[in-house]
Amino acid sequence: MRSFLSGVLVALAVLAAVVTVPARYVEGTLLDTDAYVAATAPLAHEITTQDAVAEALTDTVVGQIDSGVLAGALKPVVGEVADAFVRSDSFPPAWEAASRQGHASTVAVLRDESAVVDAADGVVTLPLDPFLESVGQALRDRGLPVPEGFASTGADVVLYASRDLAAAQSAVALVDRWAPWTLPVTVLLAVLAVLAARPGRRVRTAAVMGGLVAAAMLVLLVLLPETVQAAFARLDVGASGRQVLDDTVDALLVPLRTQLWWAVGVGAAVAVGSAVVGAVLRRRPAPAA
Repeated sequence: MRSFLSGVLVALAVLAAVVTVPARYVEGTLLDTDAYVAATAPLAHEITTQDAVAEALTDTVVGQIDSGVLAGALKPVVGEVADAFVRSDSFPPAWEAASRQGHASTVAVLRDESAVVDAADGVVTLPLDPFLESVGQALRDRGLPVPEGFASTGADVVLYASRDLAAAQSAVALVDRWAPWTLPVTVLLAVLAVLAARPGRRVRTAAVMGGLVAAAMLVLLVLLPETVQAAFARLDVGASGRQVLDDTVDALLVPLRTQLWWAVGVGAAVAVGSAVVGAVLRRRPAPAA
């Protein structure tokens, strides 16, 4: 009976560990603005991201200045200025400001705290206003008729529009409620599994459990990033938003892979350490009668 109970607890502990890493990643990275900004900050130096933002800036500025023939004449100049801006040292801090603003808005939508975006027809965007004033000032320096204060447009790059936003909100509510408890529950189940085993099998139980956790995390390392990328690949995005979204997903998968590798290491350390302890205990001479 003790062996059966211990086996059930081992299975529950491994399952809890499988849930813990993704849940804490969502809570600590995807839903945490500081962590999100830190993870995506390097994208400001990626050529593909710079090109996508420059294209969106060009279209927005031209649309704000004028239309028709004049807009057509201005577009090459605006494009040149926008391109110079995204390659400059001013772009990374502006990118971080835009990412922070956009992420805060997204999280508000996912937590159903936004009065602006409809959960049944929601979109997630990267705001362009943090970039526009810098581009506008550069155009004024060239003598172009860019009005003061035109940067408060509310323009953005559409990253994705999801018909499944209501489902995402439900998932986020579940993560918010249970993510803080996943690690303590995993540890508790692991301890109970060891204690429930027969005294002579406790070290072996810990070794088996550590090995199963390490193996499960290796499986997640293969499957989870592919699942995330496939989910985002199905989203409807704007032309300029696709590359930004793809680059963002790649950046956000880095901390996920790091956390999974740490979990693999912990599981392997428990397995190897327990196996070593078991071998030492078996070699100890029996006490004299």
